[in-house]
Amino acid sequence: MPDTSLIARLAQIYAGQGIRYSHLKTVTLAQWMLESGRGTSDLAKLHYNFGGLKWRPEMGLFATKVMYQAHDGLDAYCKFSTLENFISGYWAFIGRAPYSGWESHVATAEDYIRFIGPIYTPKPSYADDVIKLMPEAAKLLADGSAVAKATTGTDIGTVVLDPGHGGEAKVGGSSPNNAISVSNVKEKKLALDFCFILRDELIKQATAAGQKIQVVMTRTTDVNVGIAQRAALAGTSKAKAFVCLHFNGGVATAQGAETFYAAAANGNLNEAEDKAFATAIHAGLIAGMKSIHPGAKDRGVKPDTQSGPKVMGVLRDTALGNIGKSKKCLGAYIEAEFITNPTIDKLLISGPDAVPNRTKVMASVAKALRAHMAAN
Repeated sequence: MPDTSLIARLAQIYAGQGIRYSHLKTVTLAQWMLESGRGTSDLAKLHYNFGGLKWRPEMGLFATKVMYQAHDGLDAYCKFSTLENFISGYWAFIGRAPYSGWESHVATAEDYIRFIGPIYTPKPSYADDVIKLMPEAAKLLADGSAVAKATTGTDIGTVVLDPGHGGEAKVGGSSPNNAISVSNVKEKKLALDFCFILRDELIKQATAAGQKIQVVMTRTTDVNVGIAQRAALAGTSKAKAFVCLHFNGGVATAQGAETFYAAAANGNLNEAEDKAFATAIHAGLIAGMKSIHPGAKDRGVKPDTQSGPKVMGVLRDTALGNIGKSKKCLGAYIEAEFITNPTIDKLLISGPDAVPNRTKVMASVAKALRAHMAAN
């Protein structure tokens, strides 16, 4: 089974993220591994805080405040909405006093950690403890595959997960970002995080059920990928299914999840099969949302003629490589919720239970997705 642990997910994102001193990635990941028990601490699992970073008002650009019972008592800590925000937040945290002067100690990883270590914690062996973890951290950073597998059991096929948007510029018809949440988190970051959770749930559930599955992601870091290129992965991966995940934006009262499939009017050659697939995925999404929010709104399953652009490029048969194939890749496009709604923001993004909540929702989607793939 591939490493789909939380710390491995953080490493995969960190590997592709640009930072000023890239040679410090290994030592800082090792530091986060030490601080978070390799990503197993409640602070990491619940709040994406791998560094034990306590709340400071200047961290408001990257985090929200949460009260957390640590080994030294109850205190205010930073809660990060995404793993990307934690990475940016860590470097902002180090940029404050009392760490002033650290940029004069970046020649080597050891120089860096031996400078900040005594400031970070009074433990005499802290820097040495971090350095011991660097080989393991380097291995995690090197494993940047966009493919994860459960490798034993009944083969239910390959699914491509497509986190919407990414990067800083429009590429091949794909915009870098659309919606921004009430707590100022970009849709592109949430889409990536939710897809990582969905990937890991698929692998975990398939392994437990004795199923073999391959999960391919169109992106694993903050880059943009053209619409045709995203869909083309379905063909090159010989995928059974393609799931694109986005979030909606609108007025503060707008709420609900909706799922689209390609309409026959837009050239879809297997509309009935795609509609059935989208309906199954949507049922899992709504069940997951209702488990955390009884008032969750179901906006339905719709042909893409009813979407904003009237046609969704990632769902076109030509893009998915379905032309001339008797067994076509099924496609669905999820608009998971309105992140401009304060209630949804608290439930899925900024609230104290946001990470467990989004995991429950994606676990429900994973269950529905596996069931449909196994039956088809």
